[in-house]
Amino acid sequence: MANPQFGTDQSGQMQDQYAYTTEYQALPPNGPMPAYSTIHLVMFPAAQEYFEKAHRKSTKLKSMEDVLTYYKLIATGTRCLQTVLRERVQPYVECIAALWYCEALFTETKEFDAAEEVLNKAIALASRNNLYDLKFSMLHLSIRMLATKNSKAAQRLLKSCLREADTTGIASWSYTFQFLSASLHFSANDYTSVITTVKPLYSCSSNEIRYLAFLISALVALRQNNPSQAGDYLSRAAQFETDYSRQYIPQLVVMRVILETISTLLLGDVVQSEAKLKAVHECLDTQVQDQSGRWTAWNDDGTFFLFLPPASDGNEYLPLKFKWWSQSEVYTTSYLISGIVSVHSSWDKKKSSRYFSEGLRVIDTEFKGNDNPDAPLMTITQAAERLDFYATTKCYILFYTCLERFVRGDWSPEGLLALVEAAKSVPFKTVTTLYPLILYVTGLFFQATGKLRSALEAYELIRKILPHNSELSMMASLSMILIYRGDMMRNAEQASILGSQLGPVITSSANNAIKFAWALASTVDGSQTGIDMQNNVAGLLTAARDLANSQLTTIVMYLGASIFSDQEKKESTAMGAFLNAKKTRDVLWCWVSGNLAADMLRSSGKDLMADKQSSVNKQICSLADNLLNSLPPF
Repeated sequence: MANPQFGTDQSGQMQDQYAYTTEYQALPPNGPMPAYSTIHLVMFPAAQEYFEKAHRKSTKLKSMEDVLTYYKLIATGTRCLQTVLRERVQPYVECIAALWYCEALFTETKEFDAAEEVLNKAIALASRNNLYDLKFSMLHLSIRMLATKNSKAAQRLLKSCLREADTTGIASWSYTFQFLSASLHFSANDYTSVITTVKPLYSCSSNEIRYLAFLISALVALRQNNPSQAGDYLSRAAQFETDYSRQYIPQLVVMRVILETISTLLLGDVVQSEAKLKAVHECLDTQVQDQSGRWTAWNDDGTFFLFLPPASDGNEYLPLKFKWWSQSEVYTTSYLISGIVSVHSSWDKKKSSRYFSEGLRVIDTEFKGNDNPDAPLMTITQAAERLDFYATTKCYILFYTCLERFVRGDWSPEGLLALVEAAKSVPFKTVTTLYPLILYVTGLFFQATGKLRSALEAYELIRKILPHNSELSMMASLSMILIYRGDMMRNAEQASILGSQLGPVITSSANNAIKFAWALASTVDGSQTGIDMQNNVAGLLTAARDLANSQLTTIVMYLGASIFSDQEKKESTAMGAFLNAKKTRDVLWCWVSGNLAADMLRSSGKDLMADKQSSVNKQICSLADNLLNSLPPF
């Protein structure tokens, strides 16, 4: 999923400064100076018009001719700005032209060298004339440009800018550079530095800034596979939620409830994830809409503002501009998450299919382009990134659609083929992430349909592509061990070799769920006595509860009921598995464990209770039959 951008958005900086120059006709603070050219009064509006025409076409480029037309408009706009830079204009006009020109070079052409030369000259000019706001705007651009080539050098320059902003007492730029630093660290997967950067923001005087700082920390915790800590950060973020933020900054609230849902999913807490998902739906449904269905408090381009309280000597709130997902991107992600939650929580698994289908519908609509004249303006790079987002999200929806159909017992290949086809449209950097997932779901498909050699090949490819300590590689290795142990392979030697390689890797893993899966597989590997297995199951039951994973708890209780020697314990454990599955609405495990509970009750001579349980099982059987055999079209 795409990451929120923490660095404040500077794309509006040129527009704001340009508006200033046209409104005040470029008069300097100390009165008119006729020696200065006013050519910018013609060239700035012209550049603006050419850029807008190009950016309005960016989502409708169908041919190479369209692309050439786009770049001709951009080139004409930049030449307008070059014309201003060649003239003797006032210092702040030259700085605005330089900033606008270099931003265009950076975002449209990637001509860094030409941009850096102009930018460095303009930064020096702004410094000599004490034009701090323009100077910091250009330094912000310079840092972003430098980060594409040398992230360490970019961070050094950023620290220097942060010190200067603090020295000059411009709070808005201090916060801007802090968020930019967090964004760069996040992009580099340097999560420790992200937390170090945002931690001072926990005590900011602005509730909204604190809110965002805790959301960033929660996102870092999720990236580090620590959903419990993410939940703690999200709880702290909620403390700073106000009526104002709910009404005017819904992005923060939506971000929080989405992250809360993901956290509960990773914890395996089905009931809580369902409750959090309901909060997501309520949050989206309560957004005020205009006649066209657009959210009035949500800009089409995903930008939003947070405001700093005025300084002791000021009387205006200082705005900080951020960029997150657009309305359609939020909807698409919400449909994906809703489908994932429903796979786990709903008795009616077709509910998840409906969510996934609706997500795919939104994506297909976005792929067709937006002919709305009020559609947000964007560069060709931004338009491409937007399409990449939808292409990637489509692949994730299709990935989980495959898993959802597998849960139903539908092992037809259509879903897998659709996923493979969709993956052809994603950028290379995303393919490297998706390819192992596609291999994994392919391995599951072959494993379930009896093509075990093909399954082993898919899992082995994952082990070759990814480090052995990666989670997907460990899961692939564990699946291979189970195949080798099975009745169709009976290759205990190969299973033992893989196990000896996998054991130490899993032991050092931070993922307790994978550790649990390994312990469970080791318990049933056939090498342990009945007493040892019973003791291990008791320990696994405690571990499953510590993980707060209801499905794993049900599985272990089912296993315990099958191997415990004490009849009363077998009976109570089987009934516990049934009740746990029922509580979490896991219809398949409810059906399986319910049948076991009825058998255990009958073995204990409790025929009346067994008959009652069997009657309940018949009702659940119809649900399970509907789940497995009533398949919606793909």
